[in-house]
Amino acid sequence: MKKKTISKEIFFEGIGLHTGEEAKLRIVPSEKGQIVFIKDHKEVLGHYKNVKDTMRGVVLEDKGLSIYTVEHLVSALWGMEIDSAEIVLEKGYEVPALDGSALFFAEAIYNAGYVNIDKEIEYVECDNITLKMGDKEVSCTPSETSQITYFIDFPKPIGTQVLLAPLNNASFYLENIAPARTFIFDFEVEEVKEMGIAKGGSLENTVVFKKDGIYNENLRFKDEPVRHKILDFIGDTALLGKRIKGSVLVKKAGHREHIAFLKKMEECHGV
Repeated sequence: MKKKTISKEIFFEGIGLHTGEEAKLRIVPSEKGQIVFIKDHKEVLGHYKNVKDTMRGVVLEDKGLSIYTVEHLVSALWGMEIDSAEIVLEKGYEVPALDGSALFFAEAIYNAGYVNIDKEIEYVECDNITLKMGDKEVSCTPSETSQITYFIDFPKPIGTQVLLAPLNNASFYLENIAPARTFIFDFEVEEVKEMGIAKGGSLENTVVFKKDGIYNENLRFKDEPVRHKILDFIGDTALLGKRIKGSVLVKKAGHREHIAFLKKMEECHGV
């Protein structure tokens, strides 16, 4: 199967979740077969080897250029089966948060449509690979169907949530994964502010949980948190540059464990 790129440019603007600064970018069709970020004529390849930080988001860096909070946009591209695009940052160094999900990105990609490019999609097949970091785990086993089972366990009211979802399925992604927003507990807010991040965070782009519910008007899904975790996982694994073929199980993980798992896959497959 051929790799795909978008058929026309897409423009986005908004506030960066962590920098709190205005951000503007264009997603541009590309024949390169990769996802590349461009700022001031400098390029950063969307690859896990360029991941500088995974604290509450994914930061890419190469040759002194850092691009912040790339995961939701990259997830939308990968989830909508786009393998090749250039992301040109016209203002700021962060992807705009929008509503805290990948929905606006995914809808715009769907409406733009796609074209095939003259490069074949590459797959990496799962062996029995397991990464464990404390009580967090990511594993992958051979399967005819590419899918992910994600398990989370947070304090109430989130609690335990489990969801099985297909990978490499644009229609499922658009309807069931892309709308899921990033989330935080109210007791964590002061901590992240003291860390100097989430400067642009608000109820417009983050679901904030409290002891007996949420501060926002409502959830989009009863299990929105685990769906957002799958959204993040898809965005992180897009940085492999190859699509995973197999059955993935993730337990209580985050960006750090997702990226560490990609490194372990490289050790096993030379990807």
